[in-house]
Amino acid sequence: MANRKSIREDEKAKAALPAPRKLPSQSRSRSLVAALVEACLQILEKEGADALTVNRLAEVSGVAVGSIYQYFPNKDAVVSLAFDHILHEEATVHIPALRERVVGLPLAAALREILANMIRQELRLQRLNREFHLKYHPELQVGLRLGPYQNTSEYVDEAWGAFVRLYVPALDSAHSDMAAYMLGMAMRATIRVALEDAPERVSQSAFLDCLQGMALGALGFAATP
Repeated sequence: MANRKSIREDEKAKAALPAPRKLPSQSRSRSLVAALVEACLQILEKEGADALTVNRLAEVSGVAVGSIYQYFPNKDAVVSLAFDHILHEEATVHIPALRERVVGLPLAAALREILANMIRQELRLQRLNREFHLKYHPELQVGLRLGPYQNTSEYVDEAWGAFVRLYVPALDSAHSDMAAYMLGMAMRATIRVALEDAPERVSQSAFLDCLQGMALGALGFAATP
């Protein structure tokens, strides 16, 4: 048992996002870090991940290389903060808008909106830095990273359990819990596998059709054309 726990802790440590050496505490240092994040996103969007180096970050941001290393151990730690910036935008702008869109929708339509938004999020991160996105995918879950949840079980129960209970109240407890898990975790895992194996498929409408069918199947419904 202790050995299994050690393995899980090791795996979690390997997946943890790269962190800054320290967080800025003063206005000037916060501006410096913000300039680096902006420069990082600009380079990734316009030049691609291969162009991202500490020297290029210094050129675009105007921050000296020595100052960069004062706050970040490597470029991946800057990417991590840039991805956090995007996740915050998703949590504060896109997800509230999604919630408004699904109010009053029937189950299939609500699922389609949610899954389409999930795909959009993953493609956005993938296009910025594919290698980083795939490597740290478990840590880039918006709800888990930024929400008030202590662990995956709490996230699934509160974020997805309520959805399942609302739309399919007749499900027994075991199936309701499993359906919530499939919607919250397995759908995203399916997108991740496809992004690694055949990324060109993920943006196709047929992919969303099939993902919607899988989600409906998890809830005990047959997919409709």
